[in-house]
Amino acid sequence: QLWPEKFRFWPRSWLLPAESEELSRWMDKHKGETVIVKPEGGSQGDGIFLVQTAPDLRLKLSAKPHFGMGFGALCQRYLPDPLLLDGLKFDLRLYVVVTSIDPLCAYMCKEGLARFCTAKYEEPTPANANEVYMHLTNYSVNKKSAGFRDEDPFDVNTQASKRPLATLIAQIAAQEEAEGRSFDETKLYSSFEEVSAVLLQAMAPVLNVTYDRVAKESKLKPKSKAKAKAKPKPKKADSSDEEAEQDEENDEDGFYPNCFQILGVDVLMDSKLQPWLLEVNARPSMDISNPVRLADAPEGSRRCVCRDMDGEEHTHVQSTIDVYVKRMVLEGAFELAKSGGSPSKPPKGFMKMDFDRYSPSEAQETLQTVARIYQAAGGAKKAFTTSGLRRALAGAVSAGLAAHELDSVVTKWKHQGYRQDGNSEDDGAEIGVLDFAGLLQEIAIIRSKEEEPLDALASLIELCDPDQ
Repeated sequence: QLWPEKFRFWPRSWLLPAESEELSRWMDKHKGETVIVKPEGGSQGDGIFLVQTAPDLRLKLSAKPHFGMGFGALCQRYLPDPLLLDGLKFDLRLYVVVTSIDPLCAYMCKEGLARFCTAKYEEPTPANANEVYMHLTNYSVNKKSAGFRDEDPFDVNTQASKRPLATLIAQIAAQEEAEGRSFDETKLYSSFEEVSAVLLQAMAPVLNVTYDRVAKESKLKPKSKAKAKAKPKPKKADSSDEEAEQDEENDEDGFYPNCFQILGVDVLMDSKLQPWLLEVNARPSMDISNPVRLADAPEGSRRCVCRDMDGEEHTHVQSTIDVYVKRMVLEGAFELAKSGGSPSKPPKGFMKMDFDRYSPSEAQETLQTVARIYQAAGGAKKAFTTSGLRRALAGAVSAGLAAHELDSVVTKWKHQGYRQDGNSEDDGAEIGVLDFAGLLQEIAIIRSKEEEPLDALASLIELCDPDQ
């Protein structure tokens, strides 16, 4: 919302319940538009639904068991003109390996996974809004469809419901040529890079909080002694002893684990081949098996008792395409880690991302400051408490911001359920930096009612930046 030109690949979005009224007003103004609603904490397409009117939205939300009691959702404008192949809608999973946060360095795998719907696409209407096989590209949804196609994904003429990016690009090129349009593969990869790079620049301050915690937790702890031993007689320390001790202290203070993170970036392309960001997965699945109905499985397959197919008799078989793509991703990631994150050339099937093309990033610089204030407020434990916020925003309070206004905003956020559960110390807790940015944005608007939202936020964090 603050940088719409920079994030032009991000569909118009709203967070419920905080922006429910804003969304209702937008839907009343934009008759005929469709909104896709993705419940918080959901996965594998569970609970996703489409609406076209504000009353319909309120009706469907009221049917949710936790509506009004902490229920949250991400709502996005449904892209009206998706790129189709053989009349089917699809999305694309891209893989990005991050090897360094400061400076930011990452590599994008040039192979990926295209996941197809299993029913011919039609524009959303009240009559077909519940047709999940038509509108939802989630593999976990479509694998249950009778129209799911499990065939050779590497054949350029394949109609497989899951295909590698290389096959997809060949098919797009052929379709564009057949319709009299030129196709530029390099330009397409550049558009994928833009989505991933701009997104990573904004995420870097959040990931850095995670990295610092991992580095701290990874330090070797001294072994506890079973019993005290007799102290040896002291000897005169020479200069070499002092230097060795100093080096040891420096090594401990400067410990940084050699690690990486694989991100799954999901995009959907429109008819003009513009990728639109759907979501980012911090822990993309590396599963290489597919559930198959027992009747369609190889002879001798054993029935699986899991509920992967909603209780239907099935088994699991190795997926050739998942093995091919995910092996390439993991081999590349380990090769990058082995080289210390800076190989002489990218691993096979990878391209190094050029962040300089998308710099300077105002979003990255702003969120870096927000992350510093978040840490000063006490991080995951204290950032959303009145004491933590007063301490972190002392500069703004000294400049005239009423402390009681901070308290009332924090109380409201607590009631909305922002990261106030018992999992605040889990790996995903650092996403609280983004919640904290939203909290600061609200405080900034209260403090500077006449300023534009971005200017108000910039003014607030300048007063409170611990590094100033």
